[in-house]
Amino acid sequence: MALYLLAFTLFLPFHRSPPPNRSSTLPALISGFEARGVQVEIDHPRCSDRNLHGFYSRGSRHVVICQRGDQSYTLRHEGWHLVQALCLLGQQWLTSTYVEDRLSQQDRTELRLFVNKDSWTREAEARVIAQLPPDPYFNAVDAACSLHLEDSDRDMLRMHLLPELRE
Repeated sequence: MALYLLAFTLFLPFHRSPPPNRSSTLPALISGFEARGVQVEIDHPRCSDRNLHGFYSRGSRHVVICQRGDQSYTLRHEGWHLVQALCLLGQQWLTSTYVEDRLSQQDRTELRLFVNKDSWTREAEARVIAQLPPDPYFNAVDAACSLHLEDSDRDMLRMHLLPELRE
């Protein structure tokens, strides 16, 4: 099993389609996070791992993005893990159907092979929410981090911010 996993990991970068060039959104995303009190670090000693694109430092307001891949996507993805931990307190934000409908086949394969069942929902949701453009993304961040919302108010706000959920 370990040999199969290693072979898949080494071969994976050759099968991944090149990330879209979203470098123009990166400064706006960094500014958006910093305005919300989140420290964004570009590069870190752990970035020497060539398979690491970024990470969220659990329990903190600190996100690291490495200088590879689609940094804009990575920042949104890791930033959503921060939201999941600090704002949602482990609760799911998007419906399971919404997430399932928006995962690529590659994401499904990677999630199945590399993510344990306990983390699957959080990881899948982060992959989907990271696809949003900066403005809708930060609207979702702000809504998810609004304090003292009742579940019904949160659902209404979510439907307003992500109209695709009404489908």
